[in-house]
Amino acid sequence: MKHVGVYYRVSTDRQDLASQKSAVKSWIEALPEDKRPLSLTEFKDHGQSGKNSQRKEYQALLKAAFESKIDTIIVYRLDRLSRNATEAIQILLTLDQAGVGFISVTQAVLNLGLDNPFRRTMLAAFSEIAEIERDTIVGRVKQGLEAAKKRGVTLGRPRSVSDEQIDTIRELRGEGLSFQKIADRMTMPVTTVKHVARNHLKNSE
Repeated sequence: MKHVGVYYRVSTDRQDLASQKSAVKSWIEALPEDKRPLSLTEFKDHGQSGKNSQRKEYQALLKAAFESKIDTIIVYRLDRLSRNATEAIQILLTLDQAGVGFISVTQAVLNLGLDNPFRRTMLAAFSEIAEIERDTIVGRVKQGLEAAKKRGVTLGRPRSVSDEQIDTIRELRGEGLSFQKIADRMTMPVTTVKHVARNHLKNSE
C-alpha cells in the first residue's frame, strides 16, 4: 500500500464528513510506519446517492485506480461505494483484477489490502456470492417469463399480421369490442391486437 485513494460520500451534514475523515485518519495512524501510504489522494462526493454510479468523484477514483495512479482504495464503509450489495461486490472483484486493494476502516472483514494473506480466499467467497445472486436473478426472470406465458402473454416482438387481419381488427374496434374480445375472436395474442391498434388504427384507444 503505497499510493492510496480515500473515497468519501457524504450528505450535506459536515459532521458526517468529519467522522469519516477521523476514522480513516485513526486507522492509518495505527499502522506501523513502514506500512503507511507514501501518498494519499482524497475523493469526495457531496449529497450523492450511493445508487448513482455516475458520481463525479467516484468515477475519478475508479479512473485513478485503473490507470495505476493508486494501488489501494480506502473507505469508511463499503456502502460509501454503493448501496447495492451485489454491485459493491462486483466493484471489489473488478478492482482485484486491476491489482487494486480495498479497505473499509470500520469493517475488518473487508480488509482486502494487497498484503492480506487471506485476500484471495475472501475474494473467492465474494465471487461465489455474486454468482449465486446472478443465478437467483436469472431464475426469477425465467419464472416471470413462464408465468407470463401461462397468462397468454406473447413474449418477444408481435407476430406479423396480414392486411385482412388489420381490416378485421379495425371493424371489430369500430363495433366497440375490447382488445381482449378481439384477440379471443381472432385467436391471436391480445398484445398483437394492441400493437396493430397502436400502429395501424386511428382513434383506437
